[in-house]
Amino acid sequence: MIRFWFDLIVILLGLCASALLFWRIPLLPRKKATNPLRLSIIIPARNEEQTLPLLLSDLLAQQFTPHEIIVVNDDSEDDTEAVARAHGVKVLSLHTKPEGWGGKSWACQQGALAATGDSLLFLDADVRLSPDGLGRIAAAHAANGVVSVQPYHTALRWYEQNALIFNLVQIGANGSALPIRADLGLFGPVIALSRADYFAIGGHERVKSAVVEDMALADQLRRAGIPFRIFVGDADVSFRMYAGGIGSLWQGFSKNLATGAAKTPAWLFLLVALFIASITSVALNLSVTLSSSSPLVWLYAALYAVWVFILFLVSARIGKFHPIAVVLYPFPLMVFFAVFLYSSFIRLFHGKVKWKGRALELER
Repeated sequence: MIRFWFDLIVILLGLCASALLFWRIPLLPRKKATNPLRLSIIIPARNEEQTLPLLLSDLLAQQFTPHEIIVVNDDSEDDTEAVARAHGVKVLSLHTKPEGWGGKSWACQQGALAATGDSLLFLDADVRLSPDGLGRIAAAHAANGVVSVQPYHTALRWYEQNALIFNLVQIGANGSALPIRADLGLFGPVIALSRADYFAIGGHERVKSAVVEDMALADQLRRAGIPFRIFVGDADVSFRMYAGGIGSLWQGFSKNLATGAAKTPAWLFLLVALFIASITSVALNLSVTLSSSSPLVWLYAALYAVWVFILFLVSARIGKFHPIAVVLYPFPLMVFFAVFLYSSFIRLFHGKVKWKGRALELER
C-alpha cells in the first residue's frame, strides 16, 4: 500500500510538473520583417551534401532577401562544397581546425568574421524554411534582439519517432514554456543576433571547446547582460533531425543529453525529472497490473490515457510525430533512457562520442 501511494504521488506531481514545463509553448511570432535589415546568413556545414541543397533552395525562394548567404565548408568528406558553389552562394572552405576548437564553433566563427551584414543568422544545414520563414525570424530578431528558434521537428521514418521524448525534454529543460519565462539556453539550429552583440561576447571563440555550444553562448550573453528570447517554430521554420539513420540520432543526442542535464538548474531539473518519472511510473504500473489482473489496472489505464492525451497536445506544438509513437510512448522513452545512460557513462569516464566523422570528448 505504501508503494501504491508513493507511485501515485509521483504520478500526480509529474502531471503538475508537466503543466508548468509546457504551460505556454513560445511559438515564433507570425509578423514578417518590413524594415531594411542587412542580415548575413552563416551555415556551418560538415558532410551536408544531402541536406544543404534543400536549405539553399529555400533561402533563394524567400520573400525577405538576406544581405548574403555564406556556407562554411568544415573540412567535409563529401560534396558539400560543390553543392554550395552550385547554388551561387559565398563559400568558405576550411581544412585545418586549430587545436582546442570543438564542434561547429570554428566554422561559425570564420563565417562571422567573413560576414559584412549588421546582423548574423546562424542556420544548421538541416533547417527548412517556407517563403515566409526567414522574414519571421528577421522580424523576431528586429523586435527582440538576440533570438533563437527550435525548428518544428518533422519526423518521417520509424526511428525518427524516437526523438519524441528528447524533444519534449529539450523544450521543458530550457524553461521557455514556463508560466514565468526563464529562457536558459539557445537552440543551436537557428540563432540570430546583431554583429555588435556577437563580438561583444567574443563570438564562438569564447565557447570554442564547448560541445553544446548553444548553451555556452547563452551563458556568455547572460554574463554580458545581453537579453535573449527563444521560440519554437512551425511549418515555416522546421527541420528533420538525424535523417541519416538511427545511428545519427543516437550520436546526436548522446553528444548533448548528459552535458545539457548537468547544466540545467536544480529546480528545473527536478521538474523535468518528475515529468519523466510520472510517464515512466504509469507505463510500468499499467504493464504490471495488466499481467497480474489487478483491479488497479483501470486506474493506471486511465492515467495512461491522460498522459497520451497530454503528449498529443504538447508534441503537436513542437513537431510532427506519428500518433502511434505517442500512444506507444514507452518505446521512445526506453530509447531516451538508453541514450541518457550511455551519454552519462561517456561523460563520467571522459570518453568520446563520434559526430560527423569526428571524435568529441564530452564536457565535464
